[in-house]
Amino acid sequence: MTMEGNMKHHWFDLETVIAVAAGFTVLYMMSILFDQALGLILGLYLSATVATLWMVIRILKDPYSTEKTFDEYFYQDRDDIRRTGSE
Repeated sequence: MTMEGNMKHHWFDLETVIAVAAGFTVLYMMSILFDQALGLILGLYLSATVATLWMVIRILKDPYSTEKTFDEYFYQDRDDIRRTGSE
C-alpha cells in the first residue's frame, strides 16, 4: 500500500475529530476571555458548534462494538449496587 493510501483517512480518526472539536471550543472560550473582536468570537462559536456536531455524528457512526452488556458491567466498582442481569 502506498503512503498516500495510509494517510487517506488520517484526518477522520476519532481521536483527531475529538481533538479538533475540543480545540475550537477552547479557542472560542479563550477569545471571550481575552476580549477579542465580536466577529472573531462569533466565528469561533460557529466553528465550535459545527465541530461539536461533526464529533457527535462521527462518534455515533463509529463501527466499534463490544461484547460487554450494560447489565453485566453496571457499576463494576461497587458490589452493593451491581446489577446481576437477572432483574
